[in-house]
Amino acid sequence: MEANKEMDKQPDYEEEFVFLDLDDCLYSDIPPNAPFVLSGLDTLTPTLQIGNHLKLIGEYQETVGTCYIFSESGPSLNEKCPTDQNHVPSKEVKPLASLQKILKFKVCTEDGSKANVADD
Repeated sequence: MEANKEMDKQPDYEEEFVFLDLDDCLYSDIPPNAPFVLSGLDTLTPTLQIGNHLKLIGEYQETVGTCYIFSESGPSLNEKCPTDQNHVPSKEVKPLASLQKILKFKVCTEDGSKANVADD
């Protein structure tokens, strides 16, 4: 009976995944392992502060269809490397999540507006 009560409990929150798109940002401005703060996810323009110098302003975009996120793992240690040079080691791909929103970020200028980035 106790087990049935545990199974009937559902969390008080709904989990939602969002893809952070930083394509319009200069990756050279972001040092590896830099501390960051992501805030305002429940607003129309969330902010991402990376380190003390780089501030990004985001904007939600709906995806066309559903985006799927996967994780990839390398070949297992048990897999022997054949002498055939055309052989490609197998990788395991597992689905992590599906999502309906993309959070696209742009660099924020000193006055608080989004910087215009030239499209290629």
